[in-house]
Amino acid sequence: MMSKTKPTNYQAAVSVINIGETITVSEIIDRLITRGRREIPTSRSLAIKLRRDDSFVVEDNGRGPTLFTRCL
Repeated sequence: MMSKTKPTNYQAAVSVINIGETITVSEIIDRLITRGRREIPTSRSLAIKLRRDDSFVVEDNGRGPTLFTRCL
């Protein structure tokens, strides 16, 4: 019988975002901390992974925070 492994940092981050929700990376990290996640990815590494994921629409705001909208 295989043991259940904990989700990766990226899987944990995606799980705190509702479908259709628009969110920034700092808000995702705040939610991970609130839910008691001990390992937190850096905001830069998380943003890079979200940009590469086809299930997110990226809205760049120049100097402001990048907005990520989760679609199906």
